[in-house]
Amino acid sequence: MKKKIALLATAVMALSGCAQTPDTVRLAAHDSFAISDELIQSFEEQSGFELEIVRLGDTGSLTNQLSLTKNAPIADVVFGIDNTFQSLAIENGIAQGEWVAIDYSDVCFNYDISYFEQANLTPPSSWRDLIDPKYEGLTVVTNPRLSSPGLAFLATTFAGFETNAEVFEYWRGLRDNRVKVAGSWEDAYFVDFTRYGGEKPIVLSYASSPAEEVVDGEAQTAALRNECFRQTEYAAVLTNSPNPGGAKQFVDFLTSEAFQASVAEAMYVYPAVTGVEVPRAWAEHAQPATSVLGEDLDFAANRERWLKDWSDVFDN
Repeated sequence: MKKKIALLATAVMALSGCAQTPDTVRLAAHDSFAISDELIQSFEEQSGFELEIVRLGDTGSLTNQLSLTKNAPIADVVFGIDNTFQSLAIENGIAQGEWVAIDYSDVCFNYDISYFEQANLTPPSSWRDLIDPKYEGLTVVTNPRLSSPGLAFLATTFAGFETNAEVFEYWRGLRDNRVKVAGSWEDAYFVDFTRYGGEKPIVLSYASSPAEEVVDGEAQTAALRNECFRQTEYAAVLTNSPNPGGAKQFVDFLTSEAFQASVAEAMYVYPAVTGVEVPRAWAEHAQPATSVLGEDLDFAANRERWLKDWSDVFDN
């Protein structure tokens, strides 16, 4: 069956072009969602539905657009809202039924090994080191209003210090050390990171990212794997879905062994279903974080205040 991918920049565009047919399951996902043609064909043959993918930017944009269109949904099912944005999705009632965990990953800083070797500079050992003047201008993070890794890092700093004053002091240290705030993970990693021709050898990414940067058996990047944030991504049937039955079948498909076995290489994340094997290279180059922070923070109660505080430091 023919694969359809719809790229919709805004909810208005999506609504104007949304012609739902009974034999279609429409998936809303962030831009980093990846699924092979073979898996799409497998789902379509098993379910009898054709899969259409609507990409809505980073996780924040995905959550916001689905919240704005919940009464006339632009899709049947969502993938990619994580535990940093999930409370906002729940508050806005965008899904019906269970939020099902599909994958997880640890948000950590990565660095370009060759850059530091050539500069004769010792890499940082922790995100706490990034305010050191010797790393001035070397780091790119992502906007926590739009990016789930950005919001995860924001939460990490609150979990990592005892007082708000210490958090703000650290943020000001980042700002004064000329950290760049990119709009999305894709921009930070594939535009700003030195591995892809950018100018920043330190990037906010994932503990698993270095597994995809191995050349001839040699690691090209490394992750700072202490005090990271464990990010879990979910799927759910959207409220008022035109095809809730097909949407539920797709959620079930995302937890199938075939799809779960694909997520490591396709999206650089760990499968949420236990017992699914990951590529052999991950044992060496994509080990989970040695310690995590922030999973118990109350995002629903604190998100808006955190974001305002961040804006007060970085937008002024």
